[in-house]
Amino acid sequence: MISLFLKHKQTVLALAGLIFILHSCTPPAPKASKYGPVFDSVMRSENGLFRGLNLGDKLDSVQLKETVKPIEADSGYLYYEMKLDTTGSFNITYNFDETGLNEIQSDIYINNAAAADEAFSKFKSYFDDHFGESQNHQGYTVWTVTSAKYGLVRINLSNESSDFTVEKAPGKISLWIYPDKD
Repeated sequence: MISLFLKHKQTVLALAGLIFILHSCTPPAPKASKYGPVFDSVMRSENGLFRGLNLGDKLDSVQLKETVKPIEADSGYLYYEMKLDTTGSFNITYNFDETGLNEIQSDIYINNAAAADEAFSKFKSYFDDHFGESQNHQGYTVWTVTSAKYGLVRINLSNESSDFTVEKAPGKISLWIYPDKD
């Protein structure tokens, strides 16, 4: 047995090396994937506040990070609409002022209201994990974070699925990120 191993030592070592290389080249699953496919599609990244972006980013920088062309655009506004595989769609509105990106709004429409409840829970878990426990404020789930350019920033998340009273209506989650000007 040992003589057989020694005879094929180079082959065994080459095979072990190949397995090691292939295993190390396989990219790890993104951390965000633990929050589900809707979250992955909408947020795309755990960097920044939203989709790898932060308040204060310049309009051209936001356009470069988005993978599609905006539906509407001007010097202070970008609007996008995107599909969620077979589960629904979402839109994003980016508003800008003289210092850069100052507001992000996204409405996420999910074909199944129960799936919307689950997606809302995943978004809440993500923000809780990254920014601490939320507060409930006037029906919104709210986090307060600090921005270098804007000071206090609010992240508002709401599940508006109950607003649709028609049977089998889609679910809706709204996300709004803005500077706290109070």
